[in-house]
Amino acid sequence: MPIVKQEVKRGLAALLWQFLEPLNVNKEFKEKFGDTHLNILLNPKDQKWAAMLKINNGTINVTSSKNDEETLKTLEYDSLFEAPAEMFLNLFSAGLSAGPLLIKMITRKIKIKGLRKMMALKEIFDLLA
Repeated sequence: MPIVKQEVKRGLAALLWQFLEPLNVNKEFKEKFGDTHLNILLNPKDQKWAAMLKINNGTINVTSSKNDEETLKTLEYDSLFEAPAEMFLNLFSAGLSAGPLLIKMITRKIKIKGLRKMMALKEIFDLLA
């Protein structure tokens, strides 16, 4: 029997995986994201590891990547959310809403690419609530 190497999740990816793993058995998540292929890069600028949320045909996975310029340039993603780690925790605990995000974007405290696809993240966290 071959030995399957377990992928180690580091940093933000490890934290997110604890919350998101139950979605893989959630019927509502499977129905809503059954035909979705989406990669969202969550990059805490002041940490060593970034997290990539991968949604593929009703399943979700989180992988960790080194948070350096070379590695981030090689990643393929549909949406990017970049902010200091403290702001990630505040946003996820308070919820994702357009008003505070827009203010933080204008003041350049966060960087978002692919805002429409980022709204899938709001739907995911709504399912967890």
